[in-house]
Amino acid sequence: MSDQKLSILTITEYNLIATKDPVGSYDRRTRENLYAIILKLSEARDNLSPLEFTVFQKFQRAQFAPLGDKDKKVKFEVLRYLLSSRVRLTARMTGIILAAGAVTILTVYHLFLSAETQKQVDLAYYAGLNKLGLASQEEMAMVQNNLHQTEVTLVQTQKKKEELEKMVARMIANNKVASNFKSIVKHIYNDPRTVYTKKANTISLEFANKRIARYKKDPDMWYLLGILDTGNLKVFYDNEQILEIEAIFGRKGEETPLGEYEIKNRLYKPTWYKKEIIKGKSVVRAIPFGDSDHEIGHWWLGLKKLGPQVHGSYGIHGVNISKANEFFKKNFDWRSGSAGCPNIQEWYLDFLANVLPLGVHVNIVQKDKWVKST
Repeated sequence: MSDQKLSILTITEYNLIATKDPVGSYDRRTRENLYAIILKLSEARDNLSPLEFTVFQKFQRAQFAPLGDKDKKVKFEVLRYLLSSRVRLTARMTGIILAAGAVTILTVYHLFLSAETQKQVDLAYYAGLNKLGLASQEEMAMVQNNLHQTEVTLVQTQKKKEELEKMVARMIANNKVASNFKSIVKHIYNDPRTVYTKKANTISLEFANKRIARYKKDPDMWYLLGILDTGNLKVFYDNEQILEIEAIFGRKGEETPLGEYEIKNRLYKPTWYKKEIIKGKSVVRAIPFGDSDHEIGHWWLGLKKLGPQVHGSYGIHGVNISKANEFFKKNFDWRSGSAGCPNIQEWYLDFLANVLPLGVHVNIVQKDKWVKST
């Protein structure tokens, strides 16, 4: 096949998927490769060649199944893991001797021992197996139960994914995206079916091949309002509020400066520069993303102060997933627990990082002037 007939896939990728069945059964690695190719086609579907578009149409809703023999092999490997190499060697050496006495022992066990004595023998037998490193019947049953629970969990996960897809499709069909947008953004976060499609002047949020929203890449169309008193960040697009989300602002002594800002940069997996007191001196420690001490999440939306400048560097960022509860526990008041930067949860931050163009205005105020005071 000529490379000229393909614009996105390599010949190897095309040959791999073109010969497959969308509902066929394949080993784990093959399924992973096939899904990766489908995702690659989906992300670039506006640029597909006719040949690639035909393949994409055929496989965009593919549901590959695992090989039965592969699953049996996995179960066998789990059971085999329970046997140490030393035990297997010992078993081979003693197998002939034990086989000779097995018939005699079983005969005595079933014909001459009482039920109570049999129970005591069983306990001693299982204890002996454990000392040797072999699995008792109870342990084998436990392993089988764990395998069953894993299978049940996988089925439940697939069911939840299908239910989420149906929910979003229903909202789109019933024209209720706007009223449920906050919930949608949260539920589709980190789902591989969620795609941000960027074109020259627009960016679209899509889920399971269905468009949820489309925005222009114009900073003047956007506006963010942070309200310290209520701990809210409001997001406006084309003069309509599309989100109102909880946010953490600066604690006492490190208050978030009020005023007008604009988003000046956007960093993925940023390094965190943390102020620390070491031996009585204030120092700044660089903490790379992935470090256990890193606490600002996957994105950093850097803020530039408009008008009178302020000391320090500020940006909208997330929180460490492993410390998610701290989002609502900082200083016992989630509205004022940061070192000055607005903190929001990862699913909202991921959405904003993908759709906001640089230059968007952000206003930080103490109170919302449009809310009547009580």
